[in-house]
Amino acid sequence: MYINPDVAYAKVKDIDMLFNFDNGVVAGIDQRGLAFYKDVISHQVSEKNQLTDEESDFFNYLIENEFISDSPFIKKDQVVTAYLHLTNRCNLHCVGCYSYDEKRNRDEDLTLEDMLNGIRLLKDAGIENLVFSGGEPLLRRDLIKILRFAKVECQIPNIVLITNGTVYNKTIISEMSKFVDTVSVSVDSYSAECPSFIRDSGIFNRIMDTVSLLKENGNNVNLIPTVHHLNADKLLEYVNLAEKMGVSVSFSILSACFEGEMKRFLPNAKDIRSISNFMIDSDLSLEDSAIRGETLQAENYCGAGKTMISIGTDGNVYPCHMLMEEKFCLGNIKDHTIVHMRENTNKLFSSISVDNVKGCNRCEYKYLCGGGCRARAYMKHRDIYKKDPYCELFFNYYENLTTNLFLNN
Repeated sequence: MYINPDVAYAKVKDIDMLFNFDNGVVAGIDQRGLAFYKDVISHQVSEKNQLTDEESDFFNYLIENEFISDSPFIKKDQVVTAYLHLTNRCNLHCVGCYSYDEKRNRDEDLTLEDMLNGIRLLKDAGIENLVFSGGEPLLRRDLIKILRFAKVECQIPNIVLITNGTVYNKTIISEMSKFVDTVSVSVDSYSAECPSFIRDSGIFNRIMDTVSLLKENGNNVNLIPTVHHLNADKLLEYVNLAEKMGVSVSFSILSACFEGEMKRFLPNAKDIRSISNFMIDSDLSLEDSAIRGETLQAENYCGAGKTMISIGTDGNVYPCHMLMEEKFCLGNIKDHTIVHMRENTNKLFSSISVDNVKGCNRCEYKYLCGGGCRARAYMKHRDIYKKDPYCELFFNYYENLTTNLFLNN
């Protein structure tokens, strides 16, 4: 019998739990279950026909959920998600944007040939989720050619396109649904009367017109509001907006270095409690975090540089879309394959787990939140091994979520 090396044990609220980081399965077990599991992994259980019915059921559960196996475990160490930045050009000026650069509208984009080659490399690396981002992707005139190549030629299973929703291009939008699984529209205000928070003013109606056009042309649309201090008590307004437009919604928490003008956006303790409670009550997900609705999933790392990468408009490859600094560059798609870059240059991120993040290793929820986001830790502390500055949010979320789940079971 072979034991999955990517399984950990920990107590959560005095309940013994097993965490499978390969597939995300979390299993709560009693003392007899724990004792039996320890016997299994120490190879003291060899004859299945000698087990009681209860032990046999649990043994089968361990096999079905890949805690143990009759054959050796093959390490699942591949990039699953990639961000591909199609352009730096953008028609907005969002506060705290990770892609913002004064020269962005003068930068040259990758040629179509290089872009398609990059997508081909991602396919060869086994990418399952491809996120087209920017800048504003709809500013590329060859966008449909790129999308068609990714979906039809390379058969990428899940393609997401992120847009600010202000480019009302009927020609492009009418074609997108054939090649894109989800169009994520980032939003700031929740009504025409609501003042803008982090984006240009007066664009709400234009964005809603684009959302309507996207829907009319068969696109699956998801709104992504950015959460911060100024709108933390208004999250229900965004849910109501999504329901009104007939689309889904998930949230993204503002990730920035909260210095200077950004300080006024920093969520305070009251905001943290409000956001956490809302995410539990609404059963919605928070982007760039382990919060995915009212479920528990095993996590021991955010995935940067392991299961996730990001490609800039010059072809440079980085661990994630919020760590696109020269010091973190893994290489360039014009020079090497994705697999080569990860195997030969990604030493820093290959060894990170929540167990070696400072301040996380003794937390009972560490295998649920996975240590949060390494990019946010770097923005705040200039150290990827420090705690995510939103640690309090995740702790509060899992404290309340596990209480609710355990009381109801």
